[in-house]
Amino acid sequence: MKTSEPHPTDSELGSRVGKDDVEAFQLLYFRYADPLFRFLWRRTGERETAEDLVQELFSRVWKNRSRLDPNRSLKAYCYQTAGNLAIDHLRRKTSSPINELAELPNPAIQPDELAFERRTRINKALAALPDGQRRVFCLSRFEGLKYSEIAQTLEISIKTVENHMNRALKKLRLSLEDLITLLLLFFLVPL
Repeated sequence: MKTSEPHPTDSELGSRVGKDDVEAFQLLYFRYADPLFRFLWRRTGERETAEDLVQELFSRVWKNRSRLDPNRSLKAYCYQTAGNLAIDHLRRKTSSPINELAELPNPAIQPDELAFERRTRINKALAALPDGQRRVFCLSRFEGLKYSEIAQTLEISIKTVENHMNRALKKLRLSLEDLITLLLLFFLVPL
């Protein structure tokens, strides 16, 4: 190891990776590969896709190593890139002809198909959010981060996090209004 510290900071790792230090890149990989994999698996719902996206993420980090900003949080950069990769994957997946066929009404829809349809609609609604709102929403609802942690990760103020979350929730309520009503009826009306 080129530094005397047993656990270099992200800033040190970013600086070293930017200077083509393979050992620092390996440390970065081992530090973040597992949490990023879990993050991506929750986003995509597919283990293999999450594994592929982690590899793509670290491939991009290495490819763009000379442009890493030592003043920017490396963790935030990795999670932002992971979130963007997941969104791109979900957009490609939901815009494929197979999924377009799944959106056509079918009187013989099975419960699994209904769940798939709901999941697809939710993913589309999330993908339609502006980047800032989507990142804040996902970090809060899927990662369980507190607003202060989101603010630190994304390097924005807590007030900005609150604004993004409020706007995201309003947009999701509007775009999924019929789905929310259906779910409420399903759970509130006795069979």
